[in-house]
Amino acid sequence: YLYAAVAAVGGFLCGYDTGSISGIIALPIFQKLFFVKESIAFYESILLASFLITSMVGAFVSGYFCDEIGRKNSIMFSSSLLSIGIMMELSGFNTHILLSGRLIAGLGTGLMTNAIPLYQSEIAPSDIRGRLVSMYTSLSSFGRLVGYIVIFYSSYFQSNWAWRTPWAVQLVLSIAFLAACSLLPYSPRWLISQKRDAEGLEVLGIIYDLPKDHRIVQDEYTKIVSQIEIEHRMGSDQTYAELFRGSNLKRTLIAFFISIATCFTGNVAISYFAPTIFKNAGLDDVSISLALTGGASLLSFIANMVSFKWWVDTWGRRSLFLIGSAISSICMFTVGIIFYTHAEVTNGEVAIPNAQARYIVILCIYLFSASFAATWEICTYVYTAEVFSMKYRAKGLSLTYAISWAGSILITYTIPYLLLYSISGVYFFFGICSILNFIGVWFIPETKGKSLEEIDAIF
Repeated sequence: YLYAAVAAVGGFLCGYDTGSISGIIALPIFQKLFFVKESIAFYESILLASFLITSMVGAFVSGYFCDEIGRKNSIMFSSSLLSIGIMMELSGFNTHILLSGRLIAGLGTGLMTNAIPLYQSEIAPSDIRGRLVSMYTSLSSFGRLVGYIVIFYSSYFQSNWAWRTPWAVQLVLSIAFLAACSLLPYSPRWLISQKRDAEGLEVLGIIYDLPKDHRIVQDEYTKIVSQIEIEHRMGSDQTYAELFRGSNLKRTLIAFFISIATCFTGNVAISYFAPTIFKNAGLDDVSISLALTGGASLLSFIANMVSFKWWVDTWGRRSLFLIGSAISSICMFTVGIIFYTHAEVTNGEVAIPNAQARYIVILCIYLFSASFAATWEICTYVYTAEVFSMKYRAKGLSLTYAISWAGSILITYTIPYLLLYSISGVYFFFGICSILNFIGVWFIPETKGKSLEEIDAIF
């Protein structure tokens, strides 16, 4: 638990960024300094999409780094990039430096989103692997909450520290995380795959807190060695093309589906534009919007922790995906109907004058946030980290997360414009996507309670 928890702090940093950036770009003092008033929607999209673009690149190349320098070193490298990017954001010299900082921070985040779940899945025993890997998403949810809280309080500052404070906090945490990661052991599966069997066996003993010659440690070591030998006999080619051949194709398509489906639940839109959504509902005070956004994040964190503690390793991944899809579709269609029937436009500003209708929108956003956190958010990283074989896990996950970031880019860049064109249409679209997600998840296999080697046998 300790090693998985330390690694999961990277998830906190990623979630913190998501939680704080939506509030930062909503601050009038930040918009006045970095944006042109007539093109705020354009600048918001560029600032968010630039981070996501390099996150996609980072996720794509992370497979190479994880295989070549190891999971642990990849985590440390990604944290270094994130720290450099935050320093540039914090300086705030001009828009170009700010954008460059977002690009570098995005690259580090993309690397981190693959390396950490990959590392956690390879140090975790099968009976608690769901909980250990979901620590990443749990701390990501907590980080998002903390990000909202920090930006809420700093929004009252009457200086540039209103937007600098959240990034200053993130920088301190990122440097501390980098130092803590140096104490982590290497992945035993990666060590054994590099023919460093003695080191791998020693790490297994450390993880299980048992002597190296204990039966449990020896059994796990034997399973890993046997699986790696089988993969070597099947061929030494480890290119991305191999992900689309033979039994790997099914694994890859399932992982891609889960990754894309997660984006199209509507979570990306809610995460990055929650303050804007609450403003569109008639709550045009920035502080109130940020407070409501923080409340949704708090509820998400609680739901995430409940799922982490009791559901992910008992109900199973597939069941939670199905439940999350059903709730998501209901919430999205309800919000869409409310905006379609009650929204009024005055001087280009959207508002819902009916108080009861506003409360329903807030309730649906809160319900969606909680259900997503307890289902799709916590299960996506667990499930995609499980379905690939040891030989292709790093490359498979890197491609999977790259596609996830690509979906996030598409949604993040288009949402500001779609909200201007048709607010209700955005929610109807995500409601339809959630129904399609439900249908797709119905056909995927369950991985609960199976070792990584046993999951290989499914495919």
